[in-house]
Amino acid sequence: MKKLATAIIQSSYGVKGEVKVRPFNDNCSYLKQLKQGIILLKDGREQTYGIEGFRTSGGKAYFKFEGVDTPEAAKKLAGATLFVPKSEAAPLTEGEYYIAELLGCTLMHEGIQVATIVNYFDGPQSILLEVLDGSDKRFMIPLMDQYIGKVDIKENTVELLTLWLLE
Repeated sequence: MKKLATAIIQSSYGVKGEVKVRPFNDNCSYLKQLKQGIILLKDGREQTYGIEGFRTSGGKAYFKFEGVDTPEAAKKLAGATLFVPKSEAAPLTEGEYYIAELLGCTLMHEGIQVATIVNYFDGPQSILLEVLDGSDKRFMIPLMDQYIGKVDIKENTVELLTLWLLE
């Protein structure tokens, strides 16, 4: 089963074990229709949770997971990434892609392979792509229009517009 990161747990909320999540896309309404459990990844460990409830309020999204019934239990989930089966992920429009699909893509600059995308992180202004160049040096590249050009999931390539980010 291919799974995709869809949100990150920000904090516990309330007294009944709810968590506040930050979806990785603008429309998170599909989350309330999930049929299977959600996989949480934190500190390299995966755990599957059933969904007891989902709601949105004031542009924020909240989950209630089965077996998480106290603020203390919910607080332990803060920082976890939520994964869903790709078949149940948000529908995409033309030109959109899932961030997880960038893993393993070749970073190209002016037609030359310069690095490989090995991970991504939630940064303060944008998602940061962790890339590994040919000499095994790691760099962080902001996933922003001024640095990243064409993304071609079918060809498994991402265009790097500014080479100085790898210096």
